[in-house]
Amino acid sequence: MHAASSKFALIASLSLAAAPPALAADGDAASHLVTPYGEYALVGGGVTDFADGAVKDRFGVGGSWDLRLGLGTRYYVGGELAYVGSARAGEGAGPDLVSNGGEAVVRVQYPYASGAWLVEPFAFGGVGWSRVELQDAGPGLLDADDVGFAPFGGGVTLGYGRLLLDARFTYRASFSEDLPLATGEGPADLSQWGVTAAVGYEF
Repeated sequence: MHAASSKFALIASLSLAAAPPALAADGDAASHLVTPYGEYALVGGGVTDFADGAVKDRFGVGGSWDLRLGLGTRYYVGGELAYVGSARAGEGAGPDLVSNGGEAVVRVQYPYASGAWLVEPFAFGGVGWSRVELQDAGPGLLDADDVGFAPFGGGVTLGYGRLLLDARFTYRASFSEDLPLATGEGPADLSQWGVTAAVGYEF
């Protein structure tokens, strides 16, 4: 997992070094750049749900939150490192589920700058990890697991001066999960989707 994250970080760094800057509306390199590369931080939240029907039946739609540090809002390729978390209430008397982890993604984007404004649609993909815990799990049931995720999706960033607004859809395909949701069952498929909105600051 660490090797994969390092590979994404290396690709993002090399791409940023080679990519041209965003163009302003008049076709010249944007003269109002806040920073040469576009370093930023985002904090946000949203909703998330599982993709597998059997798992969805055990939990309600959950809340999610994240904190992102990124590079490259003024280029065609960027990268992000993020802390991500979520919580879901169990249906009926079932246990609740909480997850906390991190992810690294590479963004492919089209930054369009006009004066102080920035409009940037983007797509992204990467790799992540989460510690998933069942709260008040039944006796003899595994209550925690380290799960790998492959996040990918798309969204749009709007900026004015140093202020950023970000909205995105993310699908996280899970792998290496060992967590059963009931005694005698096999590991659950924890693949999930999420919709989030965030506000941020460009340094």
